[in-house]
Amino acid sequence: MKLDEKWIRAHLPEDCRDEPIDWFSGFYLDGLTIMSEGERGEPDTIRYEAKDEDDLKWWQLDFICRFVGKADKSKTWRWYRDHAENGRWYYIEHRRYDYNAIEDSRLPCFERYLRNLQYAFPENYFRKKVEEYTGLMNRWFHTPHWGYDYENLCFIEVSDSREYSSDFDRTEEIKPDCTIRVVD
Repeated sequence: MKLDEKWIRAHLPEDCRDEPIDWFSGFYLDGLTIMSEGERGEPDTIRYEAKDEDDLKWWQLDFICRFVGKADKSKTWRWYRDHAENGRWYYIEHRRYDYNAIEDSRLPCFERYLRNLQYAFPENYFRKKVEEYTGLMNRWFHTPHWGYDYENLCFIEVSDSREYSSDFDRTEEIKPDCTIRVVD
């Protein structure tokens, strides 16, 4: 796929401009349409139809923003999933923690992606993406649990709600008898 590498690198935050940006394996251009190669005999599928060359560059930059930069994985969660037994999760509880929700491995990657977008994209596009990703973070909560701190560019907890198990079992985790160990 054709990339305007110089333009893309100029629109990335300085700390990740030297990172590899070849994240388009399996994609190819058919005019201004980005196609994804079919898998295991499936037909090729349209990933994005650009309006013009400029629109194509912005889509490529958005796509690259998902993968470059360092994710902050230093946050301490109150509950960590330890293992599953008989279809139930068992947890370790930390006495000191930054976050009360059950460990969500998407959080550092989503924060990194949104910080990258904030650097290069217009404010209204950035805010639309924040709303979209806040919705994804709140998918498994009855009451919205996550908000977004626009000043510090990170997710914050806005309620004490807990995740629920699945669309078929809407009881909230952590079930009372599922903590196996408490650590400092």
